[in-house]
Amino acid sequence: MKTTPAVAVALLIAAGLALLGYFVGDGVRNIRSTDRSVSVRGLAEREVTADTAQLSIRIERAGPAPAAIFPALLARQNDVMSFLQQQGIKDEEIETGQWSTSRTDAQELKADPSLPRYTVSGAIGVSTHNISAMDSAYGKINELRIKTGGAVTEVSITYKFTGIGKLRSEMIAAATQDARNAAAQFANDSGSRVGSIRNASQGVFQILAPGAERDDPESIRKIVRVVTTVDYELRD
Repeated sequence: MKTTPAVAVALLIAAGLALLGYFVGDGVRNIRSTDRSVSVRGLAEREVTADTAQLSIRIERAGPAPAAIFPALLARQNDVMSFLQQQGIKDEEIETGQWSTSRTDAQELKADPSLPRYTVSGAIGVSTHNISAMDSAYGKINELRIKTGGAVTEVSITYKFTGIGKLRSEMIAAATQDARNAAAQFANDSGSRVGSIRNASQGVFQILAPGAERDDPESIRKIVRVVTTVDYELRD
C-alpha cells in the first residue's frame, strides 16, 4: 500500500502532537507533585503579670471663693499622698497636677442659690513598677474616700505588660512548632510528609485579659498571644 505525501505529512504531524501532549501532560503531573503545600497557623500563649501600673486620682472641693477652698484642697491632697506612701508607693512615683477652678453657672445658682459658687479640682497621678503596692492602694480607695470626706471623686487604674521583647523569640519559636505539628497531622492524614518552609508570616502580638478576647486595664494578669502563618512543602 502506497502512502501519498500528504497522508505521510498528516501522520507525522499527528505523531508529533501526540508525543508533545505526552510530555506536556507528564510535565503538569510533575509540577503538581512537587508543588503541593499546606498553609497552617501556629499559636503561642503565655500568662504573665503586669509590670507597670498607672493610677489617677481626682480630688475636688467647693466653696464660696477660691481663697477659702485652696487650703482645704491642699489638705486633702496631702491626705492622698500620705495614703499612697503608706501602701508602699515612693515619692518619686507620685505626681501632682495643676489645680483648676470653675465657677458655677449663673442659671444654676439662680435655680438653687445654696450651690457653692466655685469648685477647685486637682489630680494626683502614680506610675510605678511596684504592682503589689498599687494593688494594695487601689483595693483601699473607698477607705481613702471616707478619709478625705468625699474629696476623691474619680479614680482610674491601668495595668500594663511591657515585657514582650523578652518573650518574642521564645514565643515565635513555640508558635512555629505548633504550626509544624498541625502540618504534620495534615500530612499524615493525606499520606504525605512535611518538607521545608516555603513562606512564613508573624502575626501581631496581643495582650489580653485571661478568658477574654480583649485587654482589661484593671486586670493584673495578662495573656500574651501571637499567631504565625506558615506554608510547608508536602512530599510523598
